Amino acid sequence: MSINRISKNELLANYDTFLFDADGVLWTGDIPVPGAIEWINLLLEDPSKKVFVLTNNSTKTLEQYMKKIEKLGFGHLGRNNVISPAIVLADYLKSNADKFSGEYVYLIGTENLKATLENDGGVKCFGTGPDSIRDHTDGDFIHKVDMSIAPKAVVCSYDAHFSYPKIMKASNYLQDPSVEYLVTNQDYTFPGPVPGVVIPGSGATSAAVTAVTGRDPKVFGKPHKPMADFLLRRAHVDPKRTVMFGDRLDTDIMFGNANGFSSVWMPTGVHTIVDIHNAKEKGQLDRIPTFTHCFATGD
Repeated sequence: MSINRISKNELLANYDTFLFDADGVLWTGDIPVPGAIEWINLLLEDPSKKVFVLTNNSTKTLEQYMKKIEKLGFGHLGRNNVISPAIVLADYLKSNADKFSGEYVYLIGTENLKATLENDGGVKCFGTGPDSIRDHTDGDFIHKVDMSIAPKAVVCSYDAHFSYPKIMKASNYLQDPSVEYLVTNQDYTFPGPVPGVVIPGSGATSAAVTAVTGRDPKVFGKPHKPMADFLLRRAHVDPKRTVMFGDRLDTDIMFGNANGFSSVWMPTGVHTIVDIHNAKEKGQLDRIPTFTHCFATGD
């Protein structure tokens, strides 16, 4: 199947707010996509245009992310141009200060996410770092865990130290229906530098906890509504004049389509034209992009 192409001139004429996924759209690994820097700078120079990078990566603090952006050549982007699930989640915790301010959160995630949630969300996180079964038993099963700290929420994100004890602790905390179940994003894999190597993402951790508990989480990353709501509050965008550029059908394109934005599939990342064809064959119309585009050629 073919996707309608949209030119740079058509984009500039028809849209005021431009949303971009990062890895696979603006850059791949540590290499900018041809034409992406020039396109972003052109938009930033126009005071009538709004530009946001919407990343599902919560493994970096905003400061670290800005350093990466500058290193890659996108230095004209500012802090207010970047939105991640970590930022949206921290805003949620802060906005619900009557429940969360100064309270504990059990975090399956990175130290950088912990820093963001504590500094910007006003909570106290515990649970990061290694937690091996050998810290609890010499056998094959754990029959009880320390529940002396009562968290107000369990947060699941990417965690290279994900383990059986962490699943067990999260599941037992979530037996209390008043403990909220919050997830940064449900990307099952990360894009990586080595072709053919699968890198499990945040979705792998939350899938295990969801399977054990039977609870449905509140998810803050694309394609879910909290990120769109955050964007609408911050930027006061007009959905009909907003366009989302993405490479993943199950996050970026779904996010654009679900929120009334136009969606532009970029063939520089994870999903291919074959994936679009397969989605259409399966009736997954929410994954079908409105357009496709090439930064380098402008069409």
